Amino acid sequence: MRDIRCLRMLDLHGSDGICAVLYLWDYVAEHFPTDGRLAGISARDIHLACHVSKESESFVNDLMECSFLALGDDGVYFLPNWREEQPYVSQAEERSQAARLKAEKRWGTKRSEEAKPMQCSGNATALQQQCSNTNSNAFKSPPAPPSGGEGEVPVNEIAELYSETLPELPKPVLTPRVLRDIKARWAAEPERQELEWWREFFGRVRTMPRLMGEGDDKLCASLGWLVNRGCMDKILAGQYLTRAGGVRQPLRSMSDEEFEAMRAREAAELEPG
Repeated sequence: MRDIRCLRMLDLHGSDGICAVLYLWDYVAEHFPTDGRLAGISARDIHLACHVSKESESFVNDLMECSFLALGDDGVYFLPNWREEQPYVSQAEERSQAARLKAEKRWGTKRSEEAKPMQCSGNATALQQQCSNTNSNAFKSPPAPPSGGEGEVPVNEIAELYSETLPELPKPVLTPRVLRDIKARWAAEPERQELEWWREFFGRVRTMPRLMGEGDDKLCASLGWLVNRGCMDKILAGQYLTRAGGVRQPLRSMSDEEFEAMRAREAAELEPG
């Protein structure tokens, strides 16, 4: 509270002025996290974002006088020194891009290695039975299905996708309950039985500030929370606000009864870990 800007707002508007600044920061972090420029936002919109009544016509000017807000030459309001004062929020998209590139590199390399044909080398006689297409053992013991198919659920690969796409969230802990929930969510819908679906799902979580620990309570989601049935349903139904430009298209709809039941489950289970 020793920041001179805060002291000025406190002098002008009391504690309500400080709360209004916090509301403004929260709004910008959600909708304009990268550069703090409020493109398309008017002075009236700023009143609404700060929870200030429309009668306080001088409030925007007071924000500018206290250096919490500025107006650019192009007529766009912005928060001065946003990237320096809010480095974690402003670099969210950069972290997302780095995570996407890392995931694409890892899984692209893995696919390339899996696509390589088996090479037979060395003593041809010794390796004949291992490399021959006519080896009778191949018919007696067919190979196991690839990970991600109709066989065993690739829980380790799903946990790796979670870590690579959401490196800021808690590291995955594959407890018996988490393993059970992943297998249940995998089996619930045919489209979920592809790793690409899980990559998209975790990517969607990145667009939701509340789940990334950017809410007032700083709580964030974990792998165990994300694969809980009620929590996953709420994410897929588009019930969490996203940043500007984020995906928010529901994959399924829920009845009122399902939604109320989900809210009751979430109230009891929204805890990191």
